[in-house]
Amino acid sequence: MTLIGILSQRLVRVICTYCKESFEIDTTDLRDMGLEVGVNGRITLHRGRGCNKCRGTGYLGRNAIFEVLPYSESIKKMTTPGADLEAIRARVREEGMITLRENAIKKMLEGQTTYSEVLMVTWVQNV
Repeated sequence: MTLIGILSQRLVRVICTYCKESFEIDTTDLRDMGLEVGVNGRITLHRGRGCNKCRGTGYLGRNAIFEVLPYSESIKKMTTPGADLEAIRARVREEGMITLRENAIKKMLEGQTTYSEVLMVTWVQNV
């Protein structure tokens, strides 16, 4: 048996389409919360006000976010006892891996979920 990749998945709540509203937020506020969106200034995000359809939550349904790590030959060679974890992280980034948080931020910017949901589902543990 051979390992060909590693997949991580979480579910984020989807903003209710019946009560969805837009609002502006400064990217420095998002950055202060740990969300890097790749632009500066004010951007438009979305949230649910809460209605009868979503029982006042502002969310209706869930959507998956993913992190996929293909287990390439170069990564295989690096995964040895005593391997340098930072070097492995750098290599997988070079090979194009997108993290759970980055995938969730993409869905937030597309108006599918909220920044609070992104923070809740993709919390970062300081090690």
